Amino acid sequence: MKAKTAVRPALSTVFSKAQRAFYERAADPPSVPGAGASSPGAGGSGRDAAPAAGTPSARPKRKQGLARLMELAGRKRGLLVGAVALAVAASAARFSPFILVYFMMDQVVMHFHDLASIDWRFMAALAAGALAAAAVYGVAMYLSTMLAHTAAFNILYEVRVQLMGKLARVPSGFFSDVRQGEVKKVMSADVEQIEGFVAHHLADAASAASLPLVAIACLLAVDWRLALALVIPIVAAFILMGRALATPEGAACQAAMRASGETLEGTTVEYVHGMSVVKVFNRSLSAFRRFEADAREYVGNIKWATYFNASGMGRMYAAIGAQMLCLLVAVLLVLPGVSADGQSYARFVSTVLLFFLVGAGMKEPVLQMITQTVTMSGVNAAVERIDEILDYPDLAEPAEPREPQDASVEFSQVSFSYAGPDGPRALDDVSFRLPSGSVTGLVGPSGGGKSTIAALILRFFDADEGAVRVGGVDVRELSSQRLSDTVSFVFQDTFLLADTLEANIRMGNEVATRDEVLAAVRAACIDDVVARLPEGLDTRIGPGGTYLSGGEAQRVAIARVFLKDAPIVVLDEATAYADAENEGRIQQAFARLARDKTVLIIAHRLKTVEAADRILVMDEGRLAAQGPHDALVRKNALYRRMVEANERRDAWDMAAGKEDRRG
Repeated sequence: MKAKTAVRPALSTVFSKAQRAFYERAADPPSVPGAGASSPGAGGSGRDAAPAAGTPSARPKRKQGLARLMELAGRKRGLLVGAVALAVAASAARFSPFILVYFMMDQVVMHFHDLASIDWRFMAALAAGALAAAAVYGVAMYLSTMLAHTAAFNILYEVRVQLMGKLARVPSGFFSDVRQGEVKKVMSADVEQIEGFVAHHLADAASAASLPLVAIACLLAVDWRLALALVIPIVAAFILMGRALATPEGAACQAAMRASGETLEGTTVEYVHGMSVVKVFNRSLSAFRRFEADAREYVGNIKWATYFNASGMGRMYAAIGAQMLCLLVAVLLVLPGVSADGQSYARFVSTVLLFFLVGAGMKEPVLQMITQTVTMSGVNAAVERIDEILDYPDLAEPAEPREPQDASVEFSQVSFSYAGPDGPRALDDVSFRLPSGSVTGLVGPSGGGKSTIAALILRFFDADEGAVRVGGVDVRELSSQRLSDTVSFVFQDTFLLADTLEANIRMGNEVATRDEVLAAVRAACIDDVVARLPEGLDTRIGPGGTYLSGGEAQRVAIARVFLKDAPIVVLDEATAYADAENEGRIQQAFARLARDKTVLIIAHRLKTVEAADRILVMDEGRLAAQGPHDALVRKNALYRRMVEANERRDAWDMAAGKEDRRG
């Protein structure tokens, strides 16, 4: 699809999808002001968030650039200020020898016919000053670098502490599969990028910005006409660079290049993790087509930025390179009036040598300043992503928390959508009650709303309509700590820390005694695993230690629940990864766990919940039926089909499957 003829692209070749999307949006701009698409290359996350979820329109106005870094530095911002101040002082010291040598040269030129008449004490003082300036430069840059590194490590600490504190306060629903990858990148790559800039580039940026200013100020005092000849090309270079980057397409290609690079980084990790699958099935790169597509998009955006900026950057480098030519022209224009100004040709020679010497070295800090400007744009993007998390609304805590009256759970006309009140509903007018001490099964086809019910009980999200009550109290009127103490949860995907087995179990109750931990181990039927581990409960789990099977890990999670001893327990597919033996042990643990507790068991294997007091059947977000197993088999067609499907699965064997394939 080609862009409309009303828009003339800067480039005749389209290298990437983001570039094509930019041309198409430019050709057909949105009719409603502010209704434009997202930034090129961002690709969209595919995640519909509620308006309160930290959208740009709802976010508070923040400072940007170095000002925002100062805020993030917190109490250590003085280190940043000191690092910048020392870098500026180092720049002044770095340039001082040029001026001192100029005065020495002036003495030699003015007394070349009689060197004995030179004031050698003055010359010695100038030489000593030049050596002292060199020493000051070295010390100031060293101290600046040390302060910058110290500030960088403090910022790294401060930012990660702020992020961890924030993540502890946001609703647990924030941590969706997509969000987890984003949060991991922010906590790792983005924070490290800021640390790297502060530690290694901040002093260079301050020096690169201040050195030309110091040099130009001194040169203006020596000869303003020749100084202007050096300033004009620099100003022209920055204007040309700004014009190249400030255009909509220039900004778009830079954003697309950065965004597609981040996408490729995530896809690369995914590709590496899936390498075993590629090898097992003897597949080529096409097995991960998304990796190939993301790599092509990234390369395409690099080409887009390179080709688009080629002419502007070329003109910029040409302007900087023209400094010496401009200076030569200025010298030739000024030369005829030297004598008229009362200045000798001899002294003018030393002035010209100073300008050519300084002018030739000025290109380096100017180009470095341009490079640091581009680097800073990437840091600004990282800071913005950090602020997106820091600005995400906290889980609302009640002003006057209430206490649950019992261990019941109730849904009263609850409706909920992950995309906000106007989006497709994951739950639609759902009502039921789990009495204290009851065991309830929750079943239904995939996508029926089972896990959403569990998420609302734990207040991962808040209902759009209706109320979710625990102990007769709306969960929004319970403090998050009280709700956590009241409800335990065993996830389908068990998370184990890279720590000892005891530390993993103690997540349920950190102050429990060793005997209480051992009692939880026995209750969860994981004592056989503890007995065979080389160091028992002190055995390290995960990297550098022992790995547990899926069923064994589930029993560790159940031991946590036993140790926590909360009155309400939610089990989400807790036997999903267990073999027959582990499933039997887990079922034994369930039986012990259900004593005197309110238990909700989400299950696909219906045998897990056949003995439950009551079974809830969910279908497409609605409560299709509820009742005991036998009654549902007789009265509900959906449940009956699910039971028959489970029976066929349990009766199936490999030999019969082979016979069917032969037939």
